[in-house]
Amino acid sequence: MKSEPKSGTLDIDYAEKRVKKRSHRYRLWRRTHEVLGAIGEFGREKPRDIIDLGTAEGRMLNSVSEAYPSARCVGIEYDSSLVELSKRLYPNLEVIQGDIQEIDFPDESFDVVTATAVMEHVPRPEKVLGEVKRVLRPGGIVIVTVPDPFWERVAVLVRHLEDDKHQHVMNIREMCDLMRENGFKILKAQKFMLSPFGMPFEFTAEMTVRLVNLDFLMVNQLVVAGR
Repeated sequence: MKSEPKSGTLDIDYAEKRVKKRSHRYRLWRRTHEVLGAIGEFGREKPRDIIDLGTAEGRMLNSVSEAYPSARCVGIEYDSSLVELSKRLYPNLEVIQGDIQEIDFPDESFDVVTATAVMEHVPRPEKVLGEVKRVLRPGGIVIVTVPDPFWERVAVLVRHLEDDKHQHVMNIREMCDLMRENGFKILKAQKFMLSPFGMPFEFTAEMTVRLVNLDFLMVNQLVVAGR
């Protein structure tokens, strides 16, 4: 497998921030919450095989594995230092080094594919979705999160995010259109996360924001689709 760095990939510094920085810890927790909710709502009652694309050091994958202990949980990560860290942190997880644009598994291998905060890092997201469709079993689901483009630009301007890691950031309509074009049926599409740091009563606040059609205030986007 390839191991050289390339534009858009993250490295060991990212994993360290997910431990030390409140914002990174929160965003990981919140994406994990959305993923577990989507699996529970749209996935099979007992998924057999789950794969996490761009798994980094495997923290979210480990939470999914704890929630579904009978499932085989696999992660793919491009950066070799993150793969090695995952093996030290979670020796029971199956994390392999690879390119998510060329998933090295047979057709129809998985019931659930997750790709959180990943699509914006790849030059050809449509190629990733083609691979996702190939490895998903009929009736399987894919769960994608991507940042909102407007708030992404704001975060870069205030130096909350680096400006050289993302290839193309899609809004939720563009993400849904791309998934439909690649043969998926949209099951759920909504924005979430009013604050990248978390806030009291956030779920109640977000429900209220959706009811009054102020979704643009939320900084992240969730799309769940089925094959």
